[in-house]
Amino acid sequence: MDLISEATTGLKGNTNSADTLKERKLREACAGFEALMIKQILTLAHQSVPKSGLLDGGYGEEMFQSIHDDQIAQKMAGSKGLGFGEMLYRQLSQAHVPPSTQSKEK
Repeated sequence: MDLISEATTGLKGNTNSADTLKERKLREACAGFEALMIKQILTLAHQSVPKSGLLDGGYGEEMFQSIHDDQIAQKMAGSKGLGFGEMLYRQLSQAHVPPSTQSKEK
């Protein structure tokens, strides 16, 4: 399963039948962004650990760690993660509400 579709499962629980195609695409983009952010955080965290040289696995370990970080990021974003995706969706969806709808909400 790819990074975006796996990551959007956390935000899918928030969708309703009235969502338009544009809103669903925005949710997918926000969830994908959250998954990428989580992967970047995990990658930087692994890079900050000093290596002794004794048990380092070289290129194979780096590849495994990258794949592992991808999977962890997908699972975290898919289970609501850190909330970046939902916050971003709320901000962007409010920014694109037509003016007539905003005046009715107030």
